[in-house]
Amino acid sequence: MGFVVKNTTKCGLLDLLCPHSCRGCGQLGAVLCECCKKYMFEHKSYICPICKREFAQFLENVAGMDKMGAEKYCSGCASNFIKVWNFDWREGVVKKLVEEYKYGSVRAIAGVLAEMYDVAIPQEFGRHGEVTIVPLPTIGKHIRERGMDHTLILANLLAKRRGWRCQKLLARSADTVQVGAKIDERQQQAKKAYMLNGKFDSERRYLLLDDVWTTGASMIAAADIFTQAGAKKLYGVVLAVSRPKDMTEDASKSITEDM
Repeated sequence: MGFVVKNTTKCGLLDLLCPHSCRGCGQLGAVLCECCKKYMFEHKSYICPICKREFAQFLENVAGMDKMGAEKYCSGCASNFIKVWNFDWREGVVKKLVEEYKYGSVRAIAGVLAEMYDVAIPQEFGRHGEVTIVPLPTIGKHIRERGMDHTLILANLLAKRRGWRCQKLLARSADTVQVGAKIDERQQQAKKAYMLNGKFDSERRYLLLDDVWTTGASMIAAADIFTQAGAKKLYGVVLAVSRPKDMTEDASKSITEDM
């Protein structure tokens, strides 16, 4: 009989032999040390992803905002979401963590990113009704290349932290890669990218989850699918928001939001 070593055991041995280093300060022991994590969590930004406007850090001190913040940061930024939360700008350590996890398949980063989602979403959310997290689906080609479905893993980890449900209610209807496409082209491609994959309760709270909001084409297209099907309580969450200047640079370098 052969001896089988569990994956968790392998990971534990690798962590001892080749420990991770903090992406913030370089200290050995974790992908993000407690000091850097505390600093990032205390100094995160509050951003409207649609107009890229940054708001005060302490929402409870802003006139007209309740404990969950205003229903929408900007009344002029119309969308089918009641609210879209995010952790911070796509830069610095946040950018490094997201890209190493997504493109480098460093799975150890997933736990830290799930904690960032948890910090971004007010604790009051979900206490007064059921919440289902719906990850935006990754195209099959990228799942095969990376060896994982990065958004599904994050959605499951966040659901476990909050005691919510995670369901793959969206499926890809087209495997369009948005690399090199202009903003209007990405919007048109995104509209054809998704379809519903199962039944849902129109009275339930749904939280669409993605990693980065660049133009928002993917998230907005997914929200449109839910709204057309009758969803009434639709929210969104992303880890990072690209600044306007980053959107221009991405387009020029053909590095765009990855569907």
